Amino acid sequence: MRKTLKILSMTIVYAFVLSGCTMLPASQETGIGPEEYAEVRNTEKTKKENESLAEERDNLKSQLEKMEKDYLEVAKNNETMTSKLEEAEMKLNILESDGIPRFNSEKNDKNSIVAYLNNNKNILEKSLRGIEMVDSPDESSVLFYTTGYGDNFNQLFVWSAGESEPVLIDGAAFEKAGSLNWINNKYMLIDTGNDGGYKILDKDSKNIIGTFYSKQDVYLIPETATFILQKPDTGVFVLYDFISLKEQEIDLDYKNKYTSFETDEENNKIIFTGIYTDEYDTSYSVEAVMNIEKMKEKYNVVTLEKAIEMKENNGSNSTEGVA
Repeated sequence: MRKTLKILSMTIVYAFVLSGCTMLPASQETGIGPEEYAEVRNTEKTKKENESLAEERDNLKSQLEKMEKDYLEVAKNNETMTSKLEEAEMKLNILESDGIPRFNSEKNDKNSIVAYLNNNKNILEKSLRGIEMVDSPDESSVLFYTTGYGDNFNQLFVWSAGESEPVLIDGAAFEKAGSLNWINNKYMLIDTGNDGGYKILDKDSKNIIGTFYSKQDVYLIPETATFILQKPDTGVFVLYDFISLKEQEIDLDYKNKYTSFETDEENNKIIFTGIYTDEYDTSYSVEAVMNIEKMKEKYNVVTLEKAIEMKENNGSNSTEGVA
């Protein structure tokens, strides 16, 4: 009986052991444990998330590049529009000006200044105003005048290369009927067109250095600073030096009877003519002919260069005396 029980007990234990061995270990069934499997599953999820983020990043990058391109285009358009608005505003200000216009340009080499003035000239001409360039021997500046301002007068300006705006030459205004003539590369004679008025412009100093009047057209003795002119109030003929600002009356017979003069440059002569009426109302034609070289000698008329030198020396002497 005991043997039978022992055998039965062993059989049950063995059966139990055999029954337990029929379940394979996890490592043999899948190769990984449950926790390791979860980690693999999470890695796959992360990979997909990374791919999604990379795609989103690429989309954002593309959007940013487009935004940057659009911004640059807008900025470029804004810059162009701003430039056009500033130019339009500048031209409008010139057109609306009742007096002397204001010019301004950042591009200020001589060629750019000329181009700027020509551009504005086209605008101003539509309003019966304008800009006229003056031929000048100076390569570092532009001389020009505006037309049609104030009481229909012209105003001279000088615009030096490197400056953002021109300088209005104070006093250098003249009527529409006036004219400009160079004396040499430094001085200009301005016929104001107003009752025989004349002015002398010193281009270098940008100043009017002399003003005088004549009853008839003046004559500049060649290579000097001396004009022959007729005083409008007395009719007397005088020699006027625009450097020293001195004048000398020309000594003529039949004083105050000469009414005009003309030049004979071929024979180097000045001819004064007039009418003399005596006490019996008898009129006579009178004429005085003067040799220009003899006139220069008699009245000590010097060359332009000498006149400038003398003035500079007098200025130095005056300065030394004050000191």
